[in-house]
Amino acid sequence: MIRKALNHPALERHLAGIAPDGVTWFALGRTSQAFQMRGILIHGTHAICQMRANHQLDPIETKILGQALLGSGLSAALLKEPGAVMLRIDSTGCAEGMSAEGMKLESGAIHVRSRIFHDHLPEAAYALDSTDKIFLPGSMTLTRIEKNGRPVSGSVSLKTGNVAKDLSYYYLESEQIRTAVDIGLHFTPEGLAFGAGALLLQAMPGSDDRFIERVETMLSGLPPLGLWFSQGGTRDNLLMSIFKEAGIVRTAEGTFAFDCPCSWEKFLEHIVSLDTATVDDIIANGPWPLETTCHYCSSQYEYSKEAVESARKKIRSKS
Repeated sequence: MIRKALNHPALERHLAGIAPDGVTWFALGRTSQAFQMRGILIHGTHAICQMRANHQLDPIETKILGQALLGSGLSAALLKEPGAVMLRIDSTGCAEGMSAEGMKLESGAIHVRSRIFHDHLPEAAYALDSTDKIFLPGSMTLTRIEKNGRPVSGSVSLKTGNVAKDLSYYYLESEQIRTAVDIGLHFTPEGLAFGAGALLLQAMPGSDDRFIERVETMLSGLPPLGLWFSQGGTRDNLLMSIFKEAGIVRTAEGTFAFDCPCSWEKFLEHIVSLDTATVDDIIANGPWPLETTCHYCSSQYEYSKEAVESARKKIRSKS
């Protein structure tokens, strides 16, 4: 992936002064046998700003795609093994949809990437009185791909158009798991994303209803996540301030980043692996230099005719 410059000194100074992005896995309500709830907290301000810079998004696009990005990160963090989760929203409303992919790496790091279908929102989306209405009516689909496993998908109709609320509904409806999700982004009056975070809580099998009610009461004291991180708040301080009385235990820590596994080499390999007639036409007619763009990070790669011909010869010599 090519990381595009933020090109905004005030934003760069702000990001340098707040906590780094990251993920905290934790558990609540230890019993003699297990914990009653598990949770994930993500700080993703830097990732959201990089997403905006790479895709050249406006504040509304940053908000809705950022929510999907953080939601896919939460879902990927639930995986036991390295793998990926694709969160896709399809709509028959004014905008076609968007998708975000969260990837859990061997190291435990969570990487995310995303796209709005057709690159940007249509003008009709800006006439609505709420961003939650942009993809209504529509559906949410989660596709989970764990290491060495087949893709497993589930889908629900959008109930609210709010990614956090609809993701909570997805886990209850599709996987029968009581789940609470909160996703927040904070913007300055100038439209800069100064804070972003996401929280997920899931009840474990056999959890006590009274304990869950206690945790729900604790959640009423949760500050707006975007605002918290924009003001320099940390994951550790947030968790201790909200869940200390629930016997919180941190189980793991990891990094979080907007990143994409695409590269100049991978796109070239794909180009020369197309059918023979297509590659022949490309070599004969160009246009040169040949340009490609990754939908999920907007990285642009350029190829000369010589580079394509050389790569094709290497493939033929191996066959």
